[in-house]
Amino acid sequence: MMDSIGRYVDRQELTRLLSSLLVFLAALAVFGLFAFIVVPGLRSANRPAAPSLSSPLAGEMGWLDPVEFTKQKAYDDPPVDPKDVMTVTPKLLEQGRVLYLKNCAQCHGETGEGNGPAALSSNPPPRNFAKADGWKNGPLLPAVYKTLGEGIKGSSMAAFDRLAVQDRMALAHTVQAFGKFPRSEDAQGLEALAKTLAAAPLKHPNRIPVSLAMARLEKEAPRIGPIPLPQAGDGSPGGAILRMALADPARAARVLEAAPAWKGRPEDLARIAVGGAPGNGFSAAVATFGPQEWKALHGELLKKVGP
Repeated sequence: MMDSIGRYVDRQELTRLLSSLLVFLAALAVFGLFAFIVVPGLRSANRPAAPSLSSPLAGEMGWLDPVEFTKQKAYDDPPVDPKDVMTVTPKLLEQGRVLYLKNCAQCHGETGEGNGPAALSSNPPPRNFAKADGWKNGPLLPAVYKTLGEGIKGSSMAAFDRLAVQDRMALAHTVQAFGKFPRSEDAQGLEALAKTLAAAPLKHPNRIPVSLAMARLEKEAPRIGPIPLPQAGDGSPGGAILRMALADPARAARVLEAAPAWKGRPEDLARIAVGGAPGNGFSAAVATFGPQEWKALHGELLKKVGP
């Protein structure tokens, strides 16, 4: 083929044409990358930020952080007259709207259509209150109140049992108000709900954030130091078995502290020690121990870390 081209173009001219073609293809590739990477960023550079539908309050329990709410002392809900909360009123709707914006709009959206900022990361997606289908417990008032108090397992819907009865009822009316479909309340269900509301005051226990609870548990948890090894020159059988069995006395102590079942029998100690060696602080040599060696090690460890 090159011989055929050479009949019409000399070698120097052919080299020049090929060089020009390579330069053109390289420029075309650079232009393509520019259009693919840079141009989209330039288009959105001056785009105004999307407004947030609602701002979650710091320290309040909600879907985004259901455990890190502020400390709360135990209290009882005051008695509730069902007549004051069973029938929707403008006052209840306004009370519920404020609670909804604080606790629910991030997922369900300001209009209850399941399109809040956190909806894309929720699986299953948040409920669309405007539609009649898909309600886990149903769209009637007793069912909505039940859902608010218990949450829905396997979803991002947390329980709002921390809210007072009046607040939950106000929120339930607000959720129902988003519905654009007809519904007929069940008389027996409403009667049962009225009895629940009029029953003995609901007790709310003491609550603290999980992070604080974990810090306290860690602080209060008993800690044992490294298992003391025998001093140099100790030729006793007990000292020899400890030196052979322990690769990391501190780690082995923590493993034994977390699994107190080892104290029962030498067989229980063997199962714990061999199963995680050497990462659990016991040496790989324990895999070769026989019954007598396990009995001796078990007795020495009971002496060192207590019964």
